[in-house]
Amino acid sequence: MAKSITTHVVAPADRDRDFYADIGPFFMDGAVRRELPYLKDLPHKTWLLAKEGGTVVAIAGIIPHANGVAELCSLYVVPSYRNTGIADALVEKRLSMVEGARVIRVVCAPASAGLYADKGMRQVAKRGSYVVLERKAQKAAA
Repeated sequence: MAKSITTHVVAPADRDRDFYADIGPFFMDGAVRRELPYLKDLPHKTWLLAKEGGTVVAIAGIIPHANGVAELCSLYVVPSYRNTGIADALVEKRLSMVEGARVIRVVCAPASAGLYADKGMRQVAKRGSYVVLERKAQKAAA
């Protein structure tokens, strides 16, 4: 990755005015809404923001579900930053953060499925034009 990117994890309790100023433009951008039509900010969602300097260049989320499923969601990289390794780094970071889950799941466009298949996730279903991939969560080393 040639660019100097830092990743910031924003837990639900850590959301503040600066967080919403950073993420707001993604929610308002028509191109983002076309790629992520189900983009939502849920009260229990943890966000990852990839920044270069003070500018957010990518977002991703993790939603823990009560049934033991951790959902990786809302991955979006600004077009001029694609193919730089940011998406892969955000997938890796989210996978390393999942704790206490039984299953890790992602619903994504078929074009993005390779990012997750490379991490051991397998397609288990289709939802409209999207694919659903899952894998069992790995146990933490004792």
